[in-house]
Amino acid sequence: MKKYFPGGCGLVLGLTLLFAVSAQAEHHRATHLGNPATRFAPTMYAPDDLRARFRDEKLRPDFAEVLNQWGWGGDLADFYAAGLTNEIVEWQIPVGATMPFMSTRENGKPLCLRNVTWAGTEPIQAYAFLFTSKGERYRCVTPKPCSNFFVEDLGPEPKAALAMDCSVPDKIIAGRKLEICLTVHNTGNIIESNAVATLALPEGIVVTATTDGGIVTNHSVTWPLPALAPDSTKQVCTMLKTVQPGTLNFNSTVTSENVPLVNSSCETVVAGIPAILLEKADNPDPVSIGDNTTYTVKVTNQGTADDSNVQVIVAIAPELAPLTSSEGTIVGNTVTLPVVPKLAPKAAVTYTIVAKGMIAGDGHTKFTLSSDMLKTPISAEESTTVY
Repeated sequence: MKKYFPGGCGLVLGLTLLFAVSAQAEHHRATHLGNPATRFAPTMYAPDDLRARFRDEKLRPDFAEVLNQWGWGGDLADFYAAGLTNEIVEWQIPVGATMPFMSTRENGKPLCLRNVTWAGTEPIQAYAFLFTSKGERYRCVTPKPCSNFFVEDLGPEPKAALAMDCSVPDKIIAGRKLEICLTVHNTGNIIESNAVATLALPEGIVVTATTDGGIVTNHSVTWPLPALAPDSTKQVCTMLKTVQPGTLNFNSTVTSENVPLVNSSCETVVAGIPAILLEKADNPDPVSIGDNTTYTVKVTNQGTADDSNVQVIVAIAPELAPLTSSEGTIVGNTVTLPVVPKLAPKAAVTYTIVAKGMIAGDGHTKFTLSSDMLKTPISAEESTTVY
């Protein structure tokens, strides 16, 4: 069915009903200018004329009615404010262009005509301005001859945003390698170009490897991230070696051309391991019956963590008899050295025991070391010849 009636912009419109039951399926064909009865407002000659339309309190309900008929989901306050303040530019509606809708009037009442194709012989001269509302971008176009308008949806408002996560094991052993990873997420809707992720290095950390061309300096590792697509992630990692026990705090940042600094942090506990060394010696050896020899006992914590309740018990060989001990107690041939409540990393304790040769033979003195770190005590022997 084809019907001619006066339409927006003073246009003569051909109306083709593609589906009678669907307003969205309407299609209008505009061919002529020149019907002032259907124009939205008077002809415009300068950008301020358009601003005057938005200042006109009588027109605001008509703007709202047209947009409501179109089903616009934006905020009218954004629309009005943009019409009053945003930059207005010259615009052309080319022949053959189909507009999402065009405002018009019918018996003076505002009306929204959908899918209007300009089929005239010349482009329509218009004014246009851009605005955003509720996260969407729009362009409002208003033909000069009639002040009718339409609004184009240009898609989501450009949003630049980055997020970062730092991940590291909760606990590692001192001296072992540690992997720490940074995950950068483009949470915006535009490509982020030339992003840079940086991991600050605590003191005493040695970098052994990096992924993705990480650049190592004395105090940081930096990764260039040339292009991050919207809603994409990029993970970069580095391998580190730790020495000293304690808590390591890692601070990281990411920035790009569009996003200011974003911070993230994570931490790990570097646990030490006690490692007990037992050393013993006798001097002199051999020793004659009736003469003395001195046993020296040294216990060293070679590890990276405290050990506690460290103790050595010495069973002197039957060929000898203990006489004195620098510390500890002597009961028969057993010398019980004192308990060390805490032996710090790299710390050592040394004891001496003087024993007298009693019986000729190859005497074997046994040293037994125990501590909280040792699941079972460790033993060692020292052979002393008595003649």
